Amino acid sequence: MNIERNLALEIIDETLEEKGDENTGFVIDNDEKAEWALRKIAEERAEAQRYINVCRSMILEYEEKIRNKEEKTRLKLSFLEEQLHRYFEQVPKKATKTQETYKLPSGTLKLKYLPPEFKRDEELLLKWLKDNDMTEYVKIEEKPNWAELKKKVNVSGGKVVSEDGQIIEGVDAVERPPVFEVDI
Repeated sequence: MNIERNLALEIIDETLEEKGDENTGFVIDNDEKAEWALRKIAEERAEAQRYINVCRSMILEYEEKIRNKEEKTRLKLSFLEEQLHRYFEQVPKKATKTQETYKLPSGTLKLKYLPPEFKRDEELLLKWLKDNDMTEYVKIEEKPNWAELKKKVNVSGGKVVSEDGQIIEGVDAVERPPVFEVDI
């Protein structure tokens, strides 16, 4: 009897592998089949994890190669750019209010004059704007506090209602089906 059951389970296993996600007519209708299915799930998860681990290892290896190549390239380019900058300092340049340029057949060397970077203390700036009656430069952002409101609402027939029974506009409750899980 056990030999027949094992043979049947092997046939089911082969059928599942061949047909993939298709409905094979296989039904779990006793403890032995359920136990087999649990073992099969554990095997599939273990094999998938092994495969994923190999791929991740290869990814890490390639990421290291990428980092090494990027660093070598950065160093080479840094050296060449520094040499071009030194050369640029020695040649006559076309100067404008915002930059100096020197054109060559393969490209242009530029020295750009950047505008200042503004480092702001938001609180101090906000106080200064209010003190100097310049509130047109103050943003006021209104946003619902959903985390707090959610504690005070109920769901009735797909509608979200307040504690006093009013339907809250702008929020719909979408019912979701329960989720079946298998823990191994």
